[in-house]
Amino acid sequence: MPYRVIQWATGNVGTHALRAIIERDDLELVGLRVYDPAKEGIDAGELVGLPPTGILATTDVDLLLKTEADCVNYNALGTTTEDPFGAPLDDICRLLEAGYNVTTSAIDHLVHPPFLPTEVRERIERACEAGGTTLFGSGINPGFTMDLVPITFSRVSRTIDSIHITESLSMAAYTAQGVMRFMGFGQPPDAHSFLDEMHSDRNRSVFTGSLLQVADAIGFEIEDIQYTRDYAVAEEPIDIAIGRVNPGEVAVQRIRFVGIAHGRPALTSEFVWRITDTVVPEWITGDRWIMNIVGDPTMRVECQAETQMDAKRPTSLTVAMAPVNAIPSVCRATPGIKSPLDLPVWGGGRLT
Repeated sequence: MPYRVIQWATGNVGTHALRAIIERDDLELVGLRVYDPAKEGIDAGELVGLPPTGILATTDVDLLLKTEADCVNYNALGTTTEDPFGAPLDDICRLLEAGYNVTTSAIDHLVHPPFLPTEVRERIERACEAGGTTLFGSGINPGFTMDLVPITFSRVSRTIDSIHITESLSMAAYTAQGVMRFMGFGQPPDAHSFLDEMHSDRNRSVFTGSLLQVADAIGFEIEDIQYTRDYAVAEEPIDIAIGRVNPGEVAVQRIRFVGIAHGRPALTSEFVWRITDTVVPEWITGDRWIMNIVGDPTMRVECQAETQMDAKRPTSLTVAMAPVNAIPSVCRATPGIKSPLDLPVWGGGRLT
């Protein structure tokens, strides 16, 4: 029997998730939550260019929670809002208490549960206990490239001296204006950046949690985590999906987290996000992830991704598929908050 799934949200990520759930034989779409009133009553298949499913989109959460389902795949915005532990957490706890397992890309802190604020973790655990349910958070980063991948490659290492991972992403086609402003794109360099504010506090940054997950898995004792942010501005007008970025506004940014162990850099996570390749191209361009493990053996791994779906942003697709592919494992798991290290190894994708 397929697992019955409610899809929650149909934005950049949720649209990919919805399409995948409809197409899979081991999953059955039984409900669809949308936020845009214009989508109310539209068949789920129509929203993603597929044949009718008989499942109509709704903005009525109370009605939706009368639906029998094994799991809710929750893709509403969370981390990229000013308060990820506000409405998104309220929704998720309500779902867990109501007896639904939840897979989600919304709150990146969930990737490494020990990093959650104590009061948040305890609230989620109470909800899981009340509903007998499981919560799993994942994505491409955190959730895969910057944590699960190095952990996996460490399994064939004799010794590791250091790990350096770089993420390079083009944000030009991203259509969520609120997220882009949250990240500081199209803003003056001295404008307040919620992204920079979050990452400057190591106790709030999702990437601190990701780095600590790697450290815990491979046995590094991190003494300190250092954070830096560099940026470069547009030199001429740049038109992107959310509008125009003017000269002097942020067009590229690079952030680094360096975990210090034994008095030296041991784990480095570097992120280069840009809306154009013409500004500081020497930093790195394209949609790719590069991992260097120095040790015995020394390894270098590069992953590139592309898709022709929707806005042709592979990151949105991969963020969507990490939770979707985990649904069967999550539904079979014991109640509680799970990380990728708590669940059996699973695969993804289907032959077409």
